[in-house]
Amino acid sequence: MLNESTMNGGFVPSHRFRPLAIMAVIVALAAVLILAVMVPGDSESLLAQNSPDCPVTDLGALGAEDGLQANGRWTTDGCDSRFRINSNAHNYRFEISEPGRIRINLTSADADSYLYLMAEDGSRITDNDDGGAALDARIERTLEPGIYLVEATTVGGRSRGAANFTISVSYVEGCEITDLGALLLGVDLTASGVWTIDTCGSRIAEAHPAYSYSFALPEAGTVRIDLVSEDGDPVLSLASAAGNVIGANDDGGGHRNSRIEQYMQAGVYLIEATTYWVRDIQPRSAEFDLTIHLVDEEEKQGNFLIKIEAAQAPDKVVAGEPFTVDYRVGNLGGGDLAEVGGNAWVYVVGPRVFERTGEIAASEDRWQAGVSYHSGEEAASAVSASIDELAPLEAAFRSPGASWIFVAVVVHDENDDQVGWHGIWHDLMVLSGYTFDPVQTRVARSVYEVSAEADEEGLVTNAVASVSNPDADVDPDIQAKAIYAAGVRTQLLEGLFDRPALSDLTVGFARQMLTLENPSSSTLLDVFTSRYTSDIAATGLNEGLASAEADLRATLEDRLLDAADTASAHYSSIAASWTAHQVWAGTGRALSFTEALNIQSQLAYAERIASPTIAAGEIVQAARAAELGWEDPEVQAMVDDFASQASCRSAETSLRTGLEAAGIEDVDALMDIDAEMREALPFFGLANDSVLCALEDLDSDNSRFLGNLSIVGNEAIQEIFTPDTPEPQVVLSPHKLRIIAMLGDDGRIELGVEVSGGDQVLPDLRHLHADSPVGVWLISSDVEVDGGAIGKIRARRLDDGRVELGFLSADGETVTPNIRFLASDISAGVWLRSSEIEVQQVGQLE
Repeated sequence: MLNESTMNGGFVPSHRFRPLAIMAVIVALAAVLILAVMVPGDSESLLAQNSPDCPVTDLGALGAEDGLQANGRWTTDGCDSRFRINSNAHNYRFEISEPGRIRINLTSADADSYLYLMAEDGSRITDNDDGGAALDARIERTLEPGIYLVEATTVGGRSRGAANFTISVSYVEGCEITDLGALLLGVDLTASGVWTIDTCGSRIAEAHPAYSYSFALPEAGTVRIDLVSEDGDPVLSLASAAGNVIGANDDGGGHRNSRIEQYMQAGVYLIEATTYWVRDIQPRSAEFDLTIHLVDEEEKQGNFLIKIEAAQAPDKVVAGEPFTVDYRVGNLGGGDLAEVGGNAWVYVVGPRVFERTGEIAASEDRWQAGVSYHSGEEAASAVSASIDELAPLEAAFRSPGASWIFVAVVVHDENDDQVGWHGIWHDLMVLSGYTFDPVQTRVARSVYEVSAEADEEGLVTNAVASVSNPDADVDPDIQAKAIYAAGVRTQLLEGLFDRPALSDLTVGFARQMLTLENPSSSTLLDVFTSRYTSDIAATGLNEGLASAEADLRATLEDRLLDAADTASAHYSSIAASWTAHQVWAGTGRALSFTEALNIQSQLAYAERIASPTIAAGEIVQAARAAELGWEDPEVQAMVDDFASQASCRSAETSLRTGLEAAGIEDVDALMDIDAEMREALPFFGLANDSVLCALEDLDSDNSRFLGNLSIVGNEAIQEIFTPDTPEPQVVLSPHKLRIIAMLGDDGRIELGVEVSGGDQVLPDLRHLHADSPVGVWLISSDVEVDGGAIGKIRARRLDDGRVELGFLSADGETVTPNIRFLASDISAGVWLRSSEIEVQQVGQLE
């Protein structure tokens, strides 16, 4: 948290992937680890517009023990900086006679310092902003004997007013190479230290603090070098004694730690241990440990070795469209993971993408030597198997262009220390919309040829031409309808029966026609509401409890079975229609706009209503056939699996909306009856909620489909998909929730809420920093539930080390839980919960 009004920063993931260019720079420059120095005069002069005729203050010769120092003052006039526009500057000269590591500091309490280092001829060598403490500038370089120039200027320019400064030049002590000795089998070499702002700067990236080490390898072998830090972000560089690059690594040792492991010839080697100091990734002081280990090859081959063996994903995807990532992961080593306990889990990462599996614990039948598991048949091998814990991962990209995904497995031991990691890259192209070869469609009585092509940057362009008159202009509304029909034909009609929600449905003999105006949620909600009100009428509850069926549970079961039979008959009719259209498409017949709209409407019904309704009927049949009925373990397992389809929080609101749209006079009475039916047969409520939840995101899916055809804004299309309907009267009940908090490894406390039902909601700005002020209430960004802001989380540190939690509702009311204090010694990585509170969402319709 930075102030009283907002929390600082977003979530920093534990697995970060920096551009490969960073590593290229590290490798390219690692050769200067020990020997490289800067020779004055070898850089091109970069003087600004006019070389200022300004005095140069001679600081003198730099002695080995005594540094050079001068005080000055930036003013609103005087000499101009040769590099920075409208900035006052002071110039200095100094001489060094012995080569060494030189540090130049420019400090000011009132201005943002900026330093430029130049050779004697004025050619620019380097510059720095904020390399010192706060806004101070610092340059640290290994320099040869000679004369050097320094320009001391500011970032803000003259508009910030006058300011005093101090400049100092000195040799940096303690930058020598530490010899760690000879590396032998069974005897590790170790070192430890603390990176601070006063630590010697890296020879590779001077803004980062670094330590240098050497060691001898008497005999050739595989060497593993680990650089670990709880707070820092270690980076390793490895070179031979002659400065030849051997290796560099960042994040190869798990979390942010670094590891280099490779076969090396006998000889002397040099190591630079530094930390990647940017933004708020780690504090300004971080301890580290360095370990150099000679690997026992035979022992290593007898250990587990878990790797991603294959990663399967499309080569082309559409922006905004989720796609499946399949993979195969196996233990290619000679030992079982169970020997060290722990677990493994798989994740996929890409630009703005991170999805993962759950942890798969090592056991007698998991992660043995030689096993191989696949998430789907696309990634299967002749020896791999499918297990319940592994399923395909899903990803989606926002923007078109060349992109990538990375699929990896992470392995931890019983102490939760990372002991294995491996991944595979997959490059792909993200398209701005659907692409397809030319197809013919009909709008009214005219036939059009439609195509969609992507350029090298993934941007898709549609083309529509009249078949009878290719050179004629086509009306925009006609174009949109022709493109829509082509999109339905190529993106929906082809492969309809392979869609996950439909692949298990069977086509029966009974058929019943179904007419739908469009695939919108309001249209399908009308279909559901009509069936639902019939269910109520069949129970007699709408006429009072006295007239209700004696066995209400059996009646509700009958209603679910009848609904399943009707949905099955509808699907049989729909499937026959789809089959006919697929046959016609194969003969080259043009699909009309009206037929395309009917296909998408039928598909929405089949996936969102028919599929869950038929599945509910099958569960009712299973319960009636089981000796223990609904208490049968297998039936309960079916119910539990089905319940995931009915887990949205908008089901009750959607039901009320549908009843009001149907013109029901006393909706509250029907909602009371719904509660009675759910009490009599809880599964009846699940069956209805599964449909209502399936309809929840239908309109957004439709909008994405139209957007991927570049016709989402066309009025003729939009009018069909969003017909005028009266706005429902909705009153939102208060939200019941608990404030949750978890201590992170970096000392920050992550805050969120857990709503009834167990769903966690995390605001964008939600971290309480370890150094936040004592006694000051700080607040998060908005907590959004069901699409609306319900308030913000409050938190403050107390002088006894505890943290107090609270909530500020959207209407400004302070809500205080009874249980609200976090102890000063809470464990990291565990969500802690307050007592339950009630918060009213503002902005409800009344």
